[in-house]
Amino acid sequence: MSGSMSSSTYDKGARRVSALSGIAIAAALAVWWLGSSRLALDDGADASRPAADALHALWLVRAMALALLGLRVGALDGWRTGVVAGLALVAPAWPVLVLAWAASTVPLMPAMLAEWLLLAACGALPLLGLGLRRLLRQAAFAEAAATLVGCALVAALWFTRGLWALPAA
Repeated sequence: MSGSMSSSTYDKGARRVSALSGIAIAAALAVWWLGSSRLALDDGADASRPAADALHALWLVRAMALALLGLRVGALDGWRTGVVAGLALVAPAWPVLVLAWAASTVPLMPAMLAEWLLLAACGALPLLGLGLRRLLRQAAFAEAAATLVGCALVAALWFTRGLWALPAA
């Protein structure tokens, strides 16, 4: 009985933390984008550049958070919980994402591709975490391995961030 209670509690906690993290990421980026746009307008510069930067930052930050979250939750509580936690992290930024895209000169298809890749990662990363759990057979080892792999993915995203920047139209 204790095992099912802790799994259920972890499931609710993972969703709650993921959703709050997604909201915090979207809110912070929205405030930064609005401030940058205001400064650009005051200087007589193009306000679409801060919008494109906000799009890039939204994708980068959510991908980095998803790399850690998806692997760990998948390793500890399974694929379904990992997917739900990943979607709870990714989805709250969609309204800000649509507004920033509309204000930028980024073409629609690369922007949609980036978002689809994030959604694919919501499913693939927990599956990888679950594979680590089955391979290592102990939750503590699987959690440590998921954390290490997640950190490696975050580092790879950070160091290659300029290579996959979206083109402006």
